[in-house]
Amino acid sequence: PVQVAMYEPSFGFLFVLNCCVDMLFVADLILQFFIMYPKKTNYGCALEEDPRHIAVHYLTTWFVIDLLSIIPFDLVGLLSRSQEAFQLKAVKITRLLRLLKLLRVLKLHRLFRRFEVRMSITYGTFSLLKFFCILLLITHWLANLWAMTLVLVEDSEGIPRWIDDFEVLDRNVAVKTKDSPLKLYLTCLYFTSYTITSVGYGDIGPK
Repeated sequence: PVQVAMYEPSFGFLFVLNCCVDMLFVADLILQFFIMYPKKTNYGCALEEDPRHIAVHYLTTWFVIDLLSIIPFDLVGLLSRSQEAFQLKAVKITRLLRLLKLLRVLKLHRLFRRFEVRMSITYGTFSLLKFFCILLLITHWLANLWAMTLVLVEDSEGIPRWIDDFEVLDRNVAVKTKDSPLKLYLTCLYFTSYTITSVGYGDIGPK
């Protein structure tokens, strides 16, 4: 989400890294057609060994989510930037579609269940740990979505944006908040964290 919200699509380290991660998820998608899954029988729980049943089970459960998460929207974004006629709208739409890759996080539910079974901790402790992890994850996502509002509304459109209030604060600063991905992320993280955990809307607010 940080790359989607704060960086323009470009050929570089992050692009190559995303391609490598995509390849891993493609391999995972293929392997899911051959991985046995537990099923209930009259004698208890057993692993399904029939390849046809395994494939049907995967196609009716996680296949659509996994497929959407491996579509190369980064490459589509790079190609759309070369089209002058639809450059602005295409880039905005593509950056929104790139958020579909976050569907991969839904797999964390399966990892949490495996972790819960293997670790000898109480249910209350595990629930508290899971709550804090989810809270941090949601705060991180919302921070990037808050930063992405600056992408969806261009400065040239004349529509007030929340980042405009920082022009006075950044008057004597060499690197402006809107020009630094790190400062922008920390600002958005600050806003979303106190909005979620406290009263919210203090010195940073929506327009």
